[in-house]
Amino acid sequence: MQFSFSNINIVPESLKKRELESLEERNERKTREGSGEMVITLTENSSLAEFLNDLEVAGYELVDTFYQPRVHPKNPRIIYHMMRFLFARHEYADPSEEFKGVRNAISAELLKICEQAMWRVRAYLNPFFTDNEQIPGYHALSINLKGRKPLFLPDGQPVVVWQKDKEGNRVGDAPLSLRPDYHLRIDTNTIQLVVEKR
Repeated sequence: MQFSFSNINIVPESLKKRELESLEERNERKTREGSGEMVITLTENSSLAEFLNDLEVAGYELVDTFYQPRVHPKNPRIIYHMMRFLFARHEYADPSEEFKGVRNAISAELLKICEQAMWRVRAYLNPFFTDNEQIPGYHALSINLKGRKPLFLPDGQPVVVWQKDKEGNRVGDAPLSLRPDYHLRIDTNTIQLVVEKR
């Protein structure tokens, strides 16, 4: 799971920090990113609230994570923030002893990130590499999350918005709490976006 956003206050202090991404690293990353198959097209207003539990039930565990500041591709004066959370199936998981010591704290922070906002989701099925060599028959799923839309204000109150009709006019007697349009879920080892029930 890779999150990209502008607010540095979202980054948990327990994450390993990498140096600002270099131009060489960016070019290498962009080359790799084009090698996968898109399996979830760009979808707005998606909830991740139940996704971490689904991952655990499906047999995956958090094995590593890091944070890296990056230069915005359209404006080199803007820095955005990228967090990556890596999961592996239990039988292949080999987290470091150092990571095991902070995993519970990081998992709790990740749960808050997933529960307290909606995201713009896109996912790719990528070739799997280890030591820069592709392993035939294995894949990695990259879930890219951008466009964070908080569900709660800093004081803990829910964010509310007026419902609008097709012409943009307000409808209803009062604004309502933001609700996602979709939920990222796993069902029988298949990742999918499920439409929110109204």
